[in-house]
Amino acid sequence: MHFAYLLGKVAKWLLGCLLLLNIRAFPMVWHVRVFRPIIYIWISQFVFNMKTIFLSKFAKEKAFEQWIDSLTPIGESPFRSTVFRSWASIDESDYNFHLSNSSYAKALDGARFKLAAQLLPKFLIAGGLIPLAGTHFHFVREIPILAKYEVRVTLGAWDDKWVCYFLTYVVIFPPDFWQQKANASKDKKLSQENVSPSFFHAPINSSGVSMTSTPLNSTTPVPPTDMDKIASKLLAREEPDGATLHTITISQMCFKMGRITVPPAVVFAANGLSVPLESESNLDLDLTSLDASNNSYKKYSHFNPPPHWDNVNKIASKLHGGSIKKLQTFFRGGWRDVPAGDRWWEQAMGGAVEQQRQRNLNTLDLLRKGMEGARDIR
Repeated sequence: MHFAYLLGKVAKWLLGCLLLLNIRAFPMVWHVRVFRPIIYIWISQFVFNMKTIFLSKFAKEKAFEQWIDSLTPIGESPFRSTVFRSWASIDESDYNFHLSNSSYAKALDGARFKLAAQLLPKFLIAGGLIPLAGTHFHFVREIPILAKYEVRVTLGAWDDKWVCYFLTYVVIFPPDFWQQKANASKDKKLSQENVSPSFFHAPINSSGVSMTSTPLNSTTPVPPTDMDKIASKLLAREEPDGATLHTITISQMCFKMGRITVPPAVVFAANGLSVPLESESNLDLDLTSLDASNNSYKKYSHFNPPPHWDNVNKIASKLHGGSIKKLQTFFRGGWRDVPAGDRWWEQAMGGAVEQQRQRNLNTLDLLRKGMEGARDIR
């Protein structure tokens, strides 16, 4: 009897550990992870309602509009990015003790939805949907079990009809990255305090590793060949902040209001996204050059909204004669009734944003054409 009791107790502990290790696979856990940004908004709205419960109708509507606008990225670049953090749990790893292929898709769901909640709150509040048309993976290296990783997602490009490309970069920081960064910061501070700069002092690579593909032990310097340069770039695969790139994905998505497809430019402009207020004429554009972190990007703001924002308020704001219902009607096809010369979303998505879109689209659209061409291969 004692042995049977002990065996039952051990079985219960094993069962409890098994359930705990697989808790992220439980029903509704995926939904909580993906819809977490919306849950935060619901909680914020509940708190707002409690705070304004004794205000007059007009004051409450005004406060509500201010609250909605605080969530809206007025004046931001459409090429904004966000970070979704996760880790390779046991239930999401395969027999090789790496993050399984299917688990990447689960992480991308959360990352894309987080970016959508930040970029397009008015579209989501109006009942808009963002269905996925396809995702393409390029695996650079595996993610070990229990490793923490970041999914960095950004808007890449869109066409004039419906296709919208989202780019994601799955990265990992080295285990001792933050400690090394802290030590480097301390060393830099000490060197600035104790060593006076000299014109004759050449920069030294403190890591002791050559930054070129040619060893530095030769008495005669040999310039690297083109193949050396290419190999060096392929082997590095590091992000600017020191993270190591593990996976790149490209997702094709579209915007729907019911069964009606909404052009991406209309959705972006209606959510306050805009061309920069001012940008340098010699701006070297790349996939993220119009992100808010770029110093050359001077944007509009909530206090200085872009010119087209008055048009959005007339449609969506109760204080300006609009409503959510009118915004839904506009997304369902009302934008077609706006005369060609008065289409404010074209102005909002013009200039430097249009240049960036065209440049990115020329590259990313090759993927769509390749996949469509694959249909004819049998």
